[in-house]
Amino acid sequence: MTPYGTAAVRQEVLALPRLDPDPGTIAYLDTETTGLTGGAGTYVFAAAIATPQECGLRVAQFFLPEPGMESAFLLALHDELVAATGVATFNGGSFDLPVLRTRWVMARMPGEFTHSAHVDLLTLVRALYRHRLETCTLRYVEQRVLGYERDDPLPSALVPDAYFDYLRAGARDFLEAALEHNRLDVMSLVHLHSRLLRRLQGGDIDMDADDWLALGRHRWRRGARADGWRALRNATAFASGEAAATAGLLLTRRLVRKGSITSADALLDWLESSARDDVRVSVARARLLEWRRRDPQKALSVVEDAQRRMPEAALELEQRRARLVRKVSSRNGDDFRRNTDRGQRDVRQVQLEAPILDGTA
Repeated sequence: MTPYGTAAVRQEVLALPRLDPDPGTIAYLDTETTGLTGGAGTYVFAAAIATPQECGLRVAQFFLPEPGMESAFLLALHDELVAATGVATFNGGSFDLPVLRTRWVMARMPGEFTHSAHVDLLTLVRALYRHRLETCTLRYVEQRVLGYERDDPLPSALVPDAYFDYLRAGARDFLEAALEHNRLDVMSLVHLHSRLLRRLQGGDIDMDADDWLALGRHRWRRGARADGWRALRNATAFASGEAAATAGLLLTRRLVRKGSITSADALLDWLESSARDDVRVSVARARLLEWRRRDPQKALSVVEDAQRRMPEAALELEQRRARLVRKVSSRNGDDFRRNTDRGQRDVRQVQLEAPILDGTA
């Protein structure tokens, strides 16, 4: 019961296997709406909130029997979210929460639709698994990341139609299927969050160079520099493939920014001997030698060796090789002129300091 009337809520507690790692007491939210546009005419007609507890998984499902009861629906949902220490959704940052805020304003509710700190699991899935997934829909993520295929009672595209049929004719068959769809969605989020936390900790035993690279990039961008460095180092340690080379190049770039030129050169030298078919490594080392170590002769040797090793990239490297040849020739010419001038100065100095002999002696 709310100040705006009765809110339709269905609650249950389900058995929940032990989660490792345990996300904690997070409220997992999933909504069902009358459309995907998210405008002022889009209603939220169902919302499920799953909260892990000591006794299991508590699932509270809110339903909007008719648009006139929206205020009670929104207030009950809001109170449930505010009580949680955090909120997790799947694409909720772009859809679910903005739609709820819009409906809160349209229903002329007091204040704002507030909630605890929010984490969007879709953002994590894209950051950590995009290289493995053709699409990041929740159904596909369940199959590829969680390892099970759901027997969905109703496709997502038909969920709004089920609610409209209920409003027009009171049909409940498809409506119950839509509510079960909503319930299964929110239960998946609990297990998905635990799996993502394990990946963030680097706890999956089957991680390859691509996985470590994705993790390293994500951790570094989020400010966890030490964790990002370790993940990139693990990716580089695979020593073969595009992902390992990319991770090594990212480490090299950070070493250069720190002024560790010798370490960067040593890493690139090791990478070049490991990832021998990646032209990016040779180019990076040639640039480092030319501009940071001021050694165009060695840079030229690296480029010419890469051309012999990778004939398909020879044309791409030719312009760099030609420029380095000119630079080396120019430097050698300058060295020759400096040596010649120095020799001439030495000769003049000897002549000036030579004793004047007496012609009568």
